[in-house]
Amino acid sequence: MKASLFSIIAAAALFTSSASFAAEGPFDRRYDGRDDRNSKDFNYGYDRNHRVTAAERARWEAAHRNDNRRDDHYDRNQNYGFERSHRVTAQEKARWEAQQRAQREAQERAQREAQERARREAAHRQYGRR
Repeated sequence: MKASLFSIIAAAALFTSSASFAAEGPFDRRYDGRDDRNSKDFNYGYDRNHRVTAAERARWEAAHRNDNRRDDHYDRNQNYGFERSHRVTAQEKARWEAQQRAQREAQERAQREAQERARREAAHRQYGRR
């Protein structure tokens, strides 16, 4: 009985003194405006005096492009583009989903092309300066 009590107390003491307990939480970081796109101090997550390259900017844009996008789940008020009183058929639903999928794929393809173009331009500038 004493051994189990002492082991519990020792485990609690180790836990409270560990580095993981004292680690920074998600709300402990001071707001500095670097991640707020509307802030005057916005610099794509880098320090204020860092000069952001086109590749870094494209990488940040691609990573944050869909931050405010709603999920593609079915919205009851949406009714696949028809009036609320319209009863959507399976064919209409399939056509709408195919159209949404095609738009999403085209957007993703455009994002990949923009990233590749920015990467090529950055490489061209890097090797063109030498």
